[in-house]
This record gives sequence, structure tokens and C-alpha cells, in this order.
Amino acid sequence: MKIVSASRRTDIPAFYAPWLMQRLRQGEVRVPNPFNAHQVTTVDLQPSQVACLVLWTKDPRPLLPHLEELETRGYRTLFQITVTGLPSLLEPRVPPAADIVTAMQTLAGRIGPERIVWRFDPLLLPPLMAPETTVAIFGHLTQALEGVVRRVVISFARPYVQVVRRLRRHRLELADPATLDPQCKRRLAAPLAAIAREYGLEISACAEETDFAADGVAKGRCIDPRQLQAAFGLQLPARKDRGQRPGCGCLPSVDIGIYGTCRHGCLYCYGATDRLLLGGAVHAPDDAMLVRSGPKK
Repeated sequence: MKIVSASRRTDIPAFYAPWLMQRLRQGEVRVPNPFNAHQVTTVDLQPSQVACLVLWTKDPRPLLPHLEELETRGYRTLFQITVTGLPSLLEPRVPPAADIVTAMQTLAGRIGPERIVWRFDPLLLPPLMAPETTVAIFGHLTQALEGVVRRVVISFARPYVQVVRRLRRHRLELADPATLDPQCKRRLAAPLAAIAREYGLEISACAEETDFAADGVAKGRCIDPRQLQAAFGLQLPARKDRGQRPGCGCLPSVDIGIYGTCRHGCLYCYGATDRLLLGGAVHAPDDAMLVRSGPKK
């Protein structure tokens, strides 16, 4: 059995929920290699072959009507839901945080908080965001999500070339966390950890080289064998996914998304947001692949 990610590359629950459900009903999906679009793999999605379906999203609402079917079909689901409360300039098409918090409350009432991970990432450093603003937002969201989640994951934004270019078009600059004094990051991580402790949340850092253990933040595994065992009784080898960044401790998973198909338009995103869609790629809910290339221009 394998873990299936849907998806680190795009927001399938928010924008492609009908397609995902159709793929699960059909029992397979076709996924192009992100580095070679001509190399396409067929992934078996039969419930007996899927140890866990990990759903990464900024908006789980389109998938909520399908929860009963997912359960009936025998899929073990784990939701990774990003809520940051950042300004709309940085997340132009992300729904208001209050709406997603309400959806998470509904979801927790259906499947329980142990199957939901709150992602408060990326963390933005000065000059883009004042630390006290980030701490205030985190405190407000933590209070709203009390009892809804048990784990929160943080990570610092990274200055990928496409991210820097995107931000500069808006006259914004992103600090490179790799070149900063680690104390700068710790001054933000420590108060977040203190708030998390106050509300009984386990807080961890995703793919961070800096050790925040002294500040109360553990090294994280977003796809964590401990959580899968606690939630589903799964006994999976604690192996690292070699396809992820060096600091990532996640279990291996098979991603069924395609870069360039997310419509949120977040300025800090490492993906190409909606590049393929703007280039004419076509999505059909009944297609075995998420999108097909459009006509060449």
C-alpha cells in the first residue's frame, strides 16, 4: 500500500473535488512527471492499495459533501489545511480565514481533530511582515481552532526565483531565512510555541534546518507515522521521502497533482500557480489526468 498526496503541487480539494471523486470511483489516475510531461504514470487508487489519502488544501469546503462516500469506499483521509490570515494582496483568491475555520470546525465534527493538521505557513519575516503581526494572527486563529485541531505546522517562506520575481512586481521583498541569524527566526518561533502550548497544540516545523527544540517547536513530519498509527492503526516504516527537500521528514507518498493548476494565486507560492491554465491547459472532470495541454501559442 502507498500514501497518496492530493496534492502538494496544486489544491485539488478546493478546485478539483469532482475530478478527484471520479478518479477514486474509477480506481486510477494518470500523472505526468513534473520534469518530463511525456512520461506519464498510472497510479492505482483502489482503496486496498491506498494506505492513506492526504488532502492538502486552503479550502476543504468542496470536498465536505463527499466525506460520507470517502468513508464508505474505505479511504483513510488525512487533511492538511492551510490557514494563515495573511492579507489578500499576498493570497488574492484564498477565501477569508473565518470561512475556512468554520469549515474546519464542521470537518472536525465529522472525522475528529486527530485527522486534521493545521498548517500556519509560510511564516513571513521583515520587511514583508512584522513578527508581532504574525503572532497576533496566530493567537486569534489558535483560539478559533481550539478543539478543532491537535497539531499545527509552521515553516518559513523561501525565496525561490519565481517567488522573488512575483513579489517584486508588487514592490515587495522577501527575506531569505537561510541567510538570517537563527535568532531572528527563533524570536518568531518561540512566541508561537508559547501560544500553542497554552491551547494544547503540538507545534512542529516543516523542512527547517534550524533547530527550534529549545523554543518548544519540534522537527516536523507533515505525513507522520505516529499520527497515522494513532488515527488508523497503520504500522508504516518511518522512512523519509527522498523526493522532498533535505529537511523534510515526511513518509514517502505518491503525488497525483500537476504544477501550474492552482488558482489561489498566492504570491509566496513555490509552484507556478495557474501557469498551465493561463497557457490554455484544459481540465475535464471525467479525464484520467488533471489537465491536458492546450493549443500551442
